[in-house]
Amino acid sequence: MNEREFNLNIGGFTPFSTIDFPNHLSAVVYTQGCNFRCPYCHNLQLVDCLQPSIPYKKIHEFLQTRKRIIDGVVITGGEPTLQKDLPAFCGWLKDMGFAVKLDSNGTRPSMLKLLIEKGLVDYIAMDIKASWEQYQTITHTKFPIEPVKKSVALLKKVELPHEFRTTVHSSLLSLRDLEKIIHIVGQNHLLCLQVARPTPFYKEKNRYTKGRLEEFTKEFPDYKLEVR
Repeated sequence: MNEREFNLNIGGFTPFSTIDFPNHLSAVVYTQGCNFRCPYCHNLQLVDCLQPSIPYKKIHEFLQTRKRIIDGVVITGGEPTLQKDLPAFCGWLKDMGFAVKLDSNGTRPSMLKLLIEKGLVDYIAMDIKASWEQYQTITHTKFPIEPVKKSVALLKKVELPHEFRTTVHSSLLSLRDLEKIIHIVGQNHLLCLQVARPTPFYKEKNRYTKGRLEEFTKEFPDYKLEVR
């Protein structure tokens, strides 16, 4: 496959990570563009495509030299499923021998279904931003909630390893809100709660700490919960 056969807007690249892909040493590819505007986002330069795209050729050259060091590639964003050539890119990574993890906000269930059915991803981490009734408030969009619900239902029924994730800020989500999200995910699927960190654009004090959330999760012993 040469550079002209697919077009993927890549806005960033991390050459080595030990924490982004469970049980894998990985590189991380950041795609440009997102259909949400979450206030705590650390990647606003990717959301609004403020930086030039990185040619896939540069990614290819780097990965070729790291095959013996890393065994996985994480595709995150932005929102990767907005990229129409995402399946081709995942297939290219798989052909190189890498396991592929996808981070997604779940707004394109048809893309997730395609990637899963064609065996182009090995792990999916899907964000659940809020309880259903709060979604448009948290994401600062009027995006319909039904596609997100479809993606949750899809991941719940497939055998593919996956997790759900919620970024938690006390000014946006109450403990009652978190309880609703826990019940959305259910007892059989992993939900990771991530403490929102301050950004230059969102400086509201976050009263939640890792310890506070760990205490909260003890109230749900029958659920698969993890705090990061």
